[in-house]
Amino acid sequence: MNLQEAIAELTAKFKKKISYADIAAALDVTRQYANQIKDRELSNEQIKKLDKYFNTDLTIVNLNELPADPNDCVNIPVLGEVSASMGYGVTVYNEVQTAVYPISRKLALDLGLNVHDSEIIFAQGDSMMPTIDGGDSLLVDHARKEIYDGKIYCVRIDGQLYAKRLQKIPPDRVLIVSDNPKYRSFEIDLKENKDFDFEVIGEIRWWGRVSR
Repeated sequence: MNLQEAIAELTAKFKKKISYADIAAALDVTRQYANQIKDRELSNEQIKKLDKYFNTDLTIVNLNELPADPNDCVNIPVLGEVSASMGYGVTVYNEVQTAVYPISRKLALDLGLNVHDSEIIFAQGDSMMPTIDGGDSLLVDHARKEIYDGKIYCVRIDGQLYAKRLQKIPPDRVLIVSDNPKYRSFEIDLKENKDFDFEVIGEIRWWGRVSR
């Protein structure tokens, strides 16, 4: 578990943003240092400090502590009727779980996946080609809502779901980017448009397709 993953799990648990200032206080380091180590694996001692400060137990979902049996799997819910558009948007009418998809615990660990808050949905359209094709499976981690430049997210914009790259433009704007050059990027000013329907549903940690 690295620091970014710990922050995502704490944010999901407490339903509020956990800042690097909070992390710095918990680890008894400077905020600058906390930001510098965000991609590093946390030591057991650092995890214990976070647990004590936030009165939680991150070790419960620390996959490094679980058995390394290659046949050990976790089940990810599949929402067969949910699609994220890679074009002009998809309105979702049915969010019922239709299946489960077992993935190896090792893969979940490699992806830094929050296995208790992830789902598989499907791509529709061509705006993220050649990276993602229509029909691809998308593994969405709902605990990862903080925007990191260049990563791909499932987002809701004006009532419709999209799969897009995001770039945060301080202080309050978000750039919505398509990999397919025929689709223009656009910005959303969250401060100016406070009532506009925009939400990061989660980061798309993995996608895949049947070979054609």
